[in-house]
Amino acid sequence: MIEINWIEVGIHVLNVIVLFVILRLLLFKPVMKFIKKREHTFADKVDELDLRDKDLIQKKKEYEFMMDEASNEAASIITNSNEMARDHAREVLDNSKEHARDLVIRAKKEIEAEKVQARLDMKTEIADMAIQIAEKVLEREVSLDDNRKIIDEFFERVG
Repeated sequence: MIEINWIEVGIHVLNVIVLFVILRLLLFKPVMKFIKKREHTFADKVDELDLRDKDLIQKKKEYEFMMDEASNEAASIITNSNEMARDHAREVLDNSKEHARDLVIRAKKEIEAEKVQARLDMKTEIADMAIQIAEKVLEREVSLDDNRKIIDEFFERVG
């Protein structure tokens, strides 16, 4: 039969216990400390990523809000510019119409003045012709004032 040497068994048990304590002190605690440190590092990274996500979401909302405001402002500026352009065009058109009216009025006045001048010139020419004709017919010289009176009476009757 096999004999059990209790001393050797005790030494092996004692070796196992010493090995266990030494390994626990040398390996288990540092490994556990390293694992916990890694867990905290990962937890911190996860928290940091969550904060970044929240910050990015907030910035995205701010960006969208700013873009909406910019779009609204751009639409407002375009509307105002179109309105100003319409007003300016209307003003230019009104000024052009007024200028055209003034030109027409001035032209009518000039035409009327030229008509009056032409009538006076014609009246004078007709009077001179009538005097020349009368002189030839009468073969004598009639005074210019007499002829003018006769011609003026004629034009008053004719209109």
